[in-house]
Amino acid sequence: MTMSTSVQSEILNEALPLSQAMEKLNIVSDGDFERAKERFKDARRRATDAFSNQALSIEDRLMAAKLHIVATILECLESPEHAITSCLSFLKELHGLEEIAEIFSVYLNRGFMSRLNTAQRVECVKSIMLVNYTLFQFVFKFTSKYTSAIAWPTIELAERSFNPILSWQEISTRKSMGDELTQLPNKLILDESTITVYSAVNSHGDVIVGEDPDNIKIIWKRAESKVVKLPEPSEGKVIRQYIVGLAVDKNNNVYVVRWLKTSTENGKVESIVLDVLDENYNVKQDSRRLEHLEATKCYYVKIAITKNNNIVMVRYRDPQVYICDNTGKLKHKFERGSLDLRSLGICGQGEIMIPSDDDRAVEIYSEEGNLKSTIKLPEGHKVRGLEFHYVICKIIFLTYVEKKDSYFLLCYTEAGELETTTFFSKRVADELPPKIKSHPSGPVAILKEKSITFI
Repeated sequence: MTMSTSVQSEILNEALPLSQAMEKLNIVSDGDFERAKERFKDARRRATDAFSNQALSIEDRLMAAKLHIVATILECLESPEHAITSCLSFLKELHGLEEIAEIFSVYLNRGFMSRLNTAQRVECVKSIMLVNYTLFQFVFKFTSKYTSAIAWPTIELAERSFNPILSWQEISTRKSMGDELTQLPNKLILDESTITVYSAVNSHGDVIVGEDPDNIKIIWKRAESKVVKLPEPSEGKVIRQYIVGLAVDKNNNVYVVRWLKTSTENGKVESIVLDVLDENYNVKQDSRRLEHLEATKCYYVKIAITKNNNIVMVRYRDPQVYICDNTGKLKHKFERGSLDLRSLGICGQGEIMIPSDDDRAVEIYSEEGNLKSTIKLPEGHKVRGLEFHYVICKIIFLTYVEKKDSYFLLCYTEAGELETTTFFSKRVADELPPKIKSHPSGPVAILKEKSITFI
């Protein structure tokens, strides 16, 4: 007798909390833990045999696949990295079954064949999606390494590759799926609204956001957070201050640019300063005044860190691109081809990406200021964010299409060739546009007021 999908999903959903409980059991009783591990090992072997039995129905083989993954996770609690490697290898094998590719192809294409065996097909699709959900969550929570949603094992269809994590909503929004797949596996729901105008992500996947007037908030992957107060200026009494820029370098040092209005012996002074915190959010460098930035107006400053650890600064309504050392000292500057500024990014080769004024193209400059190339976006797309994805070595543009009132992810090669276009989300009225942020160690996050999506 085949278990219902709801019962199977309960088994998968319990895998993660049960694994945490078993870790505690290991501390309490080594003997019991070792005996439990042997049982999990035996369960994994039996599940593997059942999965490999081509005489069984695809439903039974899927059930065996779920048991294999759960047993592997529980068997390898002392070595989550080993469990992850084993499970991902098994997932590729599962995705590679011809029956799975055929089921997804028919379900996604909605042709005549989709009218046949509908209930059975829906259950199979739902099962595969739940397997992917559970495994991605396990990887996300238990590994020290970063696993990218965009590099997740795909299901190879005749017409394209289907990524169950990145294209989750393509399945979850179907009426036939009910409400079991409503939560995206790579999406973190925040307890409170967060303004992400000034934000970055570090190597751990933690998100850092600037909170006026003088705080930064660190949001960990488990949705907990802490607030760090920025240092007081060394001169004068602060009358008013705002965070106007924020970035994180490859070593997780945090760079914060603030606009200050202070009262001094010489009267009121306006200035723009750079604060640098180390990876533990302790002051690494006292506030440095950025003399090259005009401070009479409180315009935002986009900053990015190159692979040479130089700071690139671009200011709204200022045509100059400023290249500074990692203390904020100006090295040189050059003029860009635009005045507006929605985003700023660094390519894998260390080149600087800046959108055009109409947001329909992205200009790529060398650090010396030479225009290397221009990437024109597809018709109707406007840039809302751009980053380099270091896991897959691709350029990712977050774009908005007015006619569809939606955001998309465009994946380009470093040569500027468009590879894929993926729907991200509908625009939400009265909500700030999403921000995309990446780190050289791998994490890429799309930030919204109430959520963080890792790609």
